[in-house]
Amino acid sequence: MKIYKTALLLFLYLVFSVSLFAQAKQSDRLENTQKWTLQQCIEYAMSNNLQVAGSVLNERMAKLVLQQSKTSILPSLNGDASVGVSYGRSIDPTSNQFVTKGFVYNSFGLSSQTLLFGWFQRTYQIQQNQLELKAANASFEQLKDDISLNVATGFLRVLLSREQVKINEELVKLDNEQYNQTVKFADAGKLPELNVAQMMAQLATDSSNLVGARADERIAVLQLRALMNFDFDTPFDIQVPDMEGADLSALAALPSADMIYQTAVKNQHRMKFNDLKYESAKKTLDIAKAVQYPQVSLIGSLGTNFSSVTKDILGQTYLGEVPLGNVTVDTLTFPITRPEYTYDTRTRSIPNQYGDNIRANVGLGINIPILNGFTARTNIGKAKIGLMSQQLVIDTDKQKLKQDIYTAFEQARAASQKYNATRRAENAAQRALEFAVKRYAVGMINTYEYTATLNNSYNASSSVLSSKYDLIFKLKVLDYYMGNPLKL
Repeated sequence: MKIYKTALLLFLYLVFSVSLFAQAKQSDRLENTQKWTLQQCIEYAMSNNLQVAGSVLNERMAKLVLQQSKTSILPSLNGDASVGVSYGRSIDPTSNQFVTKGFVYNSFGLSSQTLLFGWFQRTYQIQQNQLELKAANASFEQLKDDISLNVATGFLRVLLSREQVKINEELVKLDNEQYNQTVKFADAGKLPELNVAQMMAQLATDSSNLVGARADERIAVLQLRALMNFDFDTPFDIQVPDMEGADLSALAALPSADMIYQTAVKNQHRMKFNDLKYESAKKTLDIAKAVQYPQVSLIGSLGTNFSSVTKDILGQTYLGEVPLGNVTVDTLTFPITRPEYTYDTRTRSIPNQYGDNIRANVGLGINIPILNGFTARTNIGKAKIGLMSQQLVIDTDKQKLKQDIYTAFEQARAASQKYNATRRAENAAQRALEFAVKRYAVGMINTYEYTATLNNSYNASSSVLSSKYDLIFKLKVLDYYMGNPLKL
């Protein structure tokens, strides 16, 4: 028995030493650490969450697409230029004559096209891109709401874990006091050694629970860090709000579940996103129909070119007559000749050729869809199916939203009732423990009865804490659906 008692005391000493050392180290580390409120945690998560960064990129992309669709209504203007060397028999681009020697050429040109009729497709595209930008913004706002709720949940989880640590610390403190008193009674012969062993076992169990509660607290803080995307190596601690003054009777002041649903349908960014996507699907159908209409465009071009075979004559020299043959008229024969000259030439200058070779044209172009493998009809059918699919998404999300709100409302009501019941149970358990402590001190009850009462008190206190924070969370969920700011 003495060996068992010594071993258990050694175990308790180690547990207390490790626990106290960890607690002191953590207290020293957090003493000078900035305390983060719930609002600060939410704001930090908004700025650093990776999903938010991705949503911001999506919104920027939608803005660029909208800007491009707006500028697409402007006339197009394109320039072209070419330079090269030609060999063999080819056509001179300046004179359009066949040449057989090599030459250098280049050309410049501008072309433009303006849509005169058939703006329907582009107009609908601009309207659709405006809707897509609004939808991206709604998706971004919904993501921020979801992050706020998740961070609030993690914040409450940390608060609950710290309350559990406090309860376990008080329980261990009470166990230690009763253990010392039991040892004194056993040494005085008032109680058997069995009572000492039972108290030691109770103290060991509660000490182990304290270590587990502190581990749960550290895990809850790590989970909150992850939700915020906060560096795990940087000191971090939260500001504990005054939860004693929390209004846990707010459920009675809430509107009905149906009114909360009606408010959520109007204010939830997810619902706005769905409505905008439905309007965008309508524009997709309009675009598919607009493809069937003809388009009339004004087209024009301006260009010039240069060729090294284009020459200017600077002078000529008469060389004489070259005989070509004879012609006989009656009995007389006459020789036929032609004059022969040599010419001094040079390549016409680039500026002169550019000025001489300017060409321009203006015209109208019309594009009439006639038969394109029934592509337009197929696209119209696809757009109609997409519109119906989006309507199904809206109906499904509304149905789910209604179910979630009614469920959350009933869960909040049940949590309120459970919280009130656990408070009454805790009061009764506390009174029972007070009596048990007094009776145990004078030896009127044994250790088993005392530890049973002690465990009942601990379980009642834990139940109150769990139901309290569960009720707070349920109320915050209803605030989330109503669009109220999440704060403690």
